Amino acid sequence: MRDYEAMFIFSADLTDEILEKEIRSVERAIKTRGKGSIQHENLGKKTLAYPVKKKNEGTYVNYNFTAEPGSITKIKDYLKHKEDILRFMILIRVGKK
Repeated sequence: MRDYEAMFIFSADLTDEILEKEIRSVERAIKTRGKGSIQHENLGKKTLAYPVKKKNEGTYVNYNFTAEPGSITKIKDYLKHKEDILRFMILIRVGKK
């Protein structure tokens, strides 16, 4: 198992209930495909540096999780088709906080 950090930008147009549902959906996707532990932190709405999918704002959510290295591709393949996710990036964490 390795430690990973992921940053997701969700559409800022989402209501709080739908945003929470999408956050939980991403958690389930990571848990079922990665088989590890996961934590998330909602960093709030921020203005984007440039428009993404014709949106100027996004809600940033940071995830810290553990997973098998081979499962990252499965996680990315599943999540890239979700409409409410504007962008996401998954990185290997080198040091623990």
